[in-house]
Amino acid sequence: MINSIPSTKTERNHGIDIIRCCAILFVISGHFFSLHTAFRSSIFEGSSMFLQATINTLFQTGVPLFIMLTGCLNINKTINKKYYKGITKVLIPYLVFSIITLLFRDYYLHEELSIRNYVGMTLRFCGIPYGWYIEMWIGLFLLTPFLNILYKGIANQRHKLLFIGSLLTMTALPNFLNRYGLHIVPGYWEKCYPLAFYFIGAYIQEYKPQINKWAGIGIIVGISLINPVFNTLFVSNHTLIQICGDSMGVFGTPVAVIFFLLCYKANIKSKAIQQATTKIALLSLDMYLCSYIFDALYYPYFKEHYFINQSQFGMFFFIIVPLVFVSSFLMSWFRKTAHMVIFHTGHEIKR
Repeated sequence: MINSIPSTKTERNHGIDIIRCCAILFVISGHFFSLHTAFRSSIFEGSSMFLQATINTLFQTGVPLFIMLTGCLNINKTINKKYYKGITKVLIPYLVFSIITLLFRDYYLHEELSIRNYVGMTLRFCGIPYGWYIEMWIGLFLLTPFLNILYKGIANQRHKLLFIGSLLTMTALPNFLNRYGLHIVPGYWEKCYPLAFYFIGAYIQEYKPQINKWAGIGIIVGISLINPVFNTLFVSNHTLIQICGDSMGVFGTPVAVIFFLLCYKANIKSKAIQQATTKIALLSLDMYLCSYIFDALYYPYFKEHYFINQSQFGMFFFIIVPLVFVSSFLMSWFRKTAHMVIFHTGHEIKR
């Protein structure tokens, strides 16, 4: 989503573009299940809920994919002025879409916000309800050159794997075991999962590991079936029990990593697909930031007029999610184009 996308003037890694495109699609799709429909509060029964529980395991990997991309693309960043100037590539879109979103919430959603609200909510990263990612990323951005020094100072591949394994023990294991009132393992460092995924991305960039395509797909499908199969066999008249934990846990992490490995070396021969994935990849940050506006437009409308319960998933997921995706892309393209025109005009005037 953010930072260090290779210039279109050099040969692009289209596998990285595919991952970025899938990640923003997964985030938008994941919001369908986690935020805007009754998936989590619906009784788990029937083929529709079984399918939703299966595919949602993959959709939950959007954020881990983005963080692994950050590690993969930034592992060679060092402490210099040029690097720190790069933060504006994120802060400018964030500020623009914060203002747009707050205006939308003020005048369309009638939240009656004051100027103080505008400033305070922007600084607290809650003007855009999905702004938590930007707050997390700023810290990761500031740490990146030092994280790279740490990573490159580790002696060999075996020690790097041990380091990543230690991070996963501190983050993924508590995520899985410390639930439902239990506290089996130390969980103080659980929120450091961005570091674990960052270093996984760095490791992939350095050592280029490979996985058999069919074995990888089989593992993803197998893990994705754990929740629905468990609930079908052992649970009745209850909402879905997330036996696997979430995307940062011991089951979600392998799904994200394997998906990354399956895609990052993909070779796209079609020029049209190359151009499409490149455009989406370059706009993925903007799409994330403005997707809330379209979530707030489309979901209430469909739920008021058509959407009754989760059994209608097959009819409306494939309408609402593409609508949000395409609308977010168009708004992002407009913002990017306007930015380029304004700054190009400004440079011309200075000349």
